[in-house]
Amino acid sequence: MKIRLTKNLEPLRASALVRLDEIIGDQLHPMTASPIAMLRARKLAEAKRVLAGEGGAPMLTDEAAAKGVAVLDLAATVITKAAAETALLAQIEARRQVAQATIRSAPHPAAIEAALEEILNG
Repeated sequence: MKIRLTKNLEPLRASALVRLDEIIGDQLHPMTASPIAMLRARKLAEAKRVLAGEGGAPMLTDEAAAKGVAVLDLAATVITKAAAETALLAQIEARRQVAQATIRSAPHPAAIEAALEEILNG
C-alpha cells in the first residue's frame, strides 16, 4: 500500500481494514477451513467421545492401530494439540484486534501502513 497524503483517512482506513482481514484470513485458513483442518476437527470430536467413554471413534481407532498406540493415548494427544492450536488462534485474533484498533485511530497514513506492516512482518 502506498502512503498517500489526504485529510480524509476514512477510505484509507477502510481499505486497510479489508487488507488486514485478508492477511489474517490467509493465516487462519490452514487451521480453520482447509481439508486438514476439517479432518482435525473430526478427530477432536472423536477424541472427546473416547475420553468421555462414549466410543465411536473409527478414525482414531484406525490411526492408533496403525501407530501401535492405545486409542486413549492418541485421544489425549489430539486434545493437547487442539488446545495448542486454539491458543495460537487466540494470539492471531488478539493481533488482529490490536491492528484494527490501531488502524481506526491512526493519525496519519504512515501509521495505518505501519499497522499492516506489523501484521505482515511482526
